[in-house]
Amino acid sequence: MKKIIYLWWCLLALGNHANALAFSDLPAFEVSDDTPVIFSDKRDVRVLDDAGGQQDIAQIIASSAAFKRPAEIQQIQSGRHYWVAQKFSSRLPEDIVLRIDPSGWGSIHSHVIRANGQVESLKTSGVFYASYNRLVDINPFASGSRKTESQFTRFSLHPGEEVLVLTQVQANSNLPPRSFSLTFYDELKFSEARRFGLYLEGVLLGVLFALAVFGSFSAAKNKDGASFAYSIWIVVAFCQILSNSMPEGARLSEFVFDVEGINYGHQSIYWPLFVSFGYLQAICYAFFAASFLNVREHFPMVHKAVYLYVAIYAGHYLFTSFVPHEVPVKILWLPLGVITLMLLISFYTIAFIRYRQGLNIAKFFMFAIVPYLTFRSIFILGLAGVPSPFSLLEPSGFGLLMQNSNTAQAIGLCCEALIMALAVVSRTRWLQEELAINLKAQQELVEGQNRVLEATVAERTAELAAQHKELDEAHQMLVGSVNYASRLQRGQLPRALRLEGRFASFDVIWEPRDTIGGDLWWVSSSKHEGPFVLAVADCTGHGVPGAMLSLLVSNSFERIYATDTDHDPVDALQLLDHYVRTGLNQDRPDSESDDGCDAAILRIYPEARRLEYAGAKLELWQLKNSGEVLRHPAARISLGYSQRLTEADRPDLQVITYDKDDTFVIVTDGFTDQIGGPDDRRVSYGYRRLQSMLMNHANASVSEISKAMKADFDAWQGKNLRRDDVTALVFRL
Repeated sequence: MKKIIYLWWCLLALGNHANALAFSDLPAFEVSDDTPVIFSDKRDVRVLDDAGGQQDIAQIIASSAAFKRPAEIQQIQSGRHYWVAQKFSSRLPEDIVLRIDPSGWGSIHSHVIRANGQVESLKTSGVFYASYNRLVDINPFASGSRKTESQFTRFSLHPGEEVLVLTQVQANSNLPPRSFSLTFYDELKFSEARRFGLYLEGVLLGVLFALAVFGSFSAAKNKDGASFAYSIWIVVAFCQILSNSMPEGARLSEFVFDVEGINYGHQSIYWPLFVSFGYLQAICYAFFAASFLNVREHFPMVHKAVYLYVAIYAGHYLFTSFVPHEVPVKILWLPLGVITLMLLISFYTIAFIRYRQGLNIAKFFMFAIVPYLTFRSIFILGLAGVPSPFSLLEPSGFGLLMQNSNTAQAIGLCCEALIMALAVVSRTRWLQEELAINLKAQQELVEGQNRVLEATVAERTAELAAQHKELDEAHQMLVGSVNYASRLQRGQLPRALRLEGRFASFDVIWEPRDTIGGDLWWVSSSKHEGPFVLAVADCTGHGVPGAMLSLLVSNSFERIYATDTDHDPVDALQLLDHYVRTGLNQDRPDSESDDGCDAAILRIYPEARRLEYAGAKLELWQLKNSGEVLRHPAARISLGYSQRLTEADRPDLQVITYDKDDTFVIVTDGFTDQIGGPDDRRVSYGYRRLQSMLMNHANASVSEISKAMKADFDAWQGKNLRRDDVTALVFRL
């Protein structure tokens, strides 16, 4: 049995070796002493499009003939999987460890195939992946670090050895790579420079932490908007750099907690944090700059542009974070870079103008924005594919650090924060000086005014006392007149005599917004034989004007039905329109008023259990004893105004039959238009709520319905002011 297993492994190794030889036409990249610390084979690369990413390494090796040159593939598409084939040979006298950098790929999964056919699968990596330095969990005095799993994707290349590297890659839609050539690091040499990146990040974080403490203290002490905006910006900048990926490929946070173990969906938590803080830092800086230069007061158009800039940044963040797309990288990032550049140049120009106007502290802003503008533009334009000027530096030492756009942005951010700290201090001192000058001037002004006031207080006190007495007398007279008018208005409402024998039950809610109002209801005389008439009117306005108009409308009803009730409701509405218009002289071209009313008129035949109805904006509700609620609509017209009604405006006459226990309801718009609601939503009561409330009480008595309407209306109004007069009639015939 052991011999069979051994033979199978030998055959597998020979098969893999034979498949590896299938890439014999692929030249190998020679790694020598002249190879840079960071390098990429731009020439000898082969690519296979594996759209679904379903093929395994054995199938890929067997498909070596299907690999193409990168130029034969039109465009790198996000979401698709590709296999990249590269060969490396060592011309070094000792082993070398090569690290594979994601270089913009969303994910990479590499396999190293050695000359003996052995396939070595490397650690999965990618731009969304985090790394954790596992040396943190190991005591170097107790166990050797050589046995620790590497936090990076790497492999060893022995002297004179040639290996084939097959890497499955998937592009990131927001920052797709520019080519299929993967980036490799000389692990040993690069590790020598890694500590400088951590030193730099530590220094920047230390500076920003100190500035954050200073900014928060200054904002708390001075209660100044610019200081508060500065402290918020610095705190966000600190968080951005803390989550930043420096050129050595590791975050400082990897020495604190296991960033690989904290995920957000399918990716590490560090990536959405870094992206979120990056966008938020740009937005906070715009608000800080606008507050520092007082753009709102001196340059209102630029202040509006700041909000537009913030909206664009927020929309760009949401789009790149949550929307799958295939937008080309230049179209995705170049407009954002141009907008940022324009806003920063605008801030610099405003600072210069403010300096010329006498704001000396603006010079600090002019000095500080230069590095921020420079490094910020390099960062965003780099996202759009524009080469960084730091790429011309030698790829070693400081030049190696500066070639990373994240490092450049972090340095510019820190320079800006340091200089602006001086500006915030100077601004605080300037504000204190301005405040002291203003206080002194105000004190002198107050002293002068006090002397003048003291001379006039006695005289004015006497005058005010006399005026107060006159006003109090006038007020008492006015209150007495209004109260008396209220008694008169209540007296013109129908007496019980006109209701007796006509209604099985009757209840009314009549509440003027003020002491008197423009709502009224009217019942024809009990001396008339045959049908009787019930009318409701809502006159223009409220208070004294509405009450005066309601008196005219009431007299018009008495005039229409003075001798009998022969006029049907439609004719009565037209007569009411004529009487109100002529009564106010609104039929003349020189009329000084244009007022009228809404009305509903019912002519009721009790013995036949039938009624005739016509309404001008006042509807009739019928609650059937079966629980059904019928809404009889009114014409959308008003009466009495200077514009005469045409024949087309003539309302329809509605003939309605009813049963013994049917209930009718009429309300004025003061009921349905009242603002209120739960949680102070400030919306109208509305007809839907009225209909729902009536349906819930369809089988209740008239008094119960009236009480329910009043309670629901009061609860809806809450603490809101009453908008209009309120009238509601509830009756059964």
